[in-house]
Amino acid sequence: MNPMRRSQGFTLLELLIGMTLVGFILSLLFAGLNLGTRSWEAGEQRMATSSRQAVVVDFIRRAIEQTYPLRWRVGEEDRLAFAGEAESLRFVGTVAMHDGASGNHLIALDLVDGETGRDLAMRWRLPDPGAPGFEPIEQAEPKVLIKAVKEMALAYFGAQSETEDPAWHDQWLDQKTPPELIRLRLTMENGETWPDIVAALRARTQ
Repeated sequence: MNPMRRSQGFTLLELLIGMTLVGFILSLLFAGLNLGTRSWEAGEQRMATSSRQAVVVDFIRRAIEQTYPLRWRVGEEDRLAFAGEAESLRFVGTVAMHDGASGNHLIALDLVDGETGRDLAMRWRLPDPGAPGFEPIEQAEPKVLIKAVKEMALAYFGAQSETEDPAWHDQWLDQKTPPELIRLRLTMENGETWPDIVAALRARTQ
């Protein structure tokens, strides 16, 4: 190659090749930066979801653990204020008020219709001393805890008679004492299965 021609600068072909290489390198750098940003955002979203899940699980477990074995006088017999079924739970427990006060309330935990299927909701209301039963709670406003729940399965561990060994049951109705343990399993609409929520009742006798 003529030294005089080289001293005059780069040829048009060399400039085009150089610009193409620079563009290719910049494209790779941008793709890597975009991928890193998406990964960071996905990680933050997973952390936020996991933190919220832990808070909700802890709230539900604490509420169930504080079940109070209230008994209603119905006719000539005392009945335990507790009704556990496979997809609903009615019990008496402590609910903290906004002003810091607390007291025993009728509490319901079940599924309600939501925007994207069914939602897990909790309702509570003060009991009516003159009307034993969970009827007053049916008018309480539901507070949504978890959205888009596909399936909810409650189970109750304990002995339902003096001659029976403790075991898991899908119902706990008209029993003399509350169950020893309550387990809640949730499957979400997106296919995710939450870890089992297992609560041990602290007070099983009045």
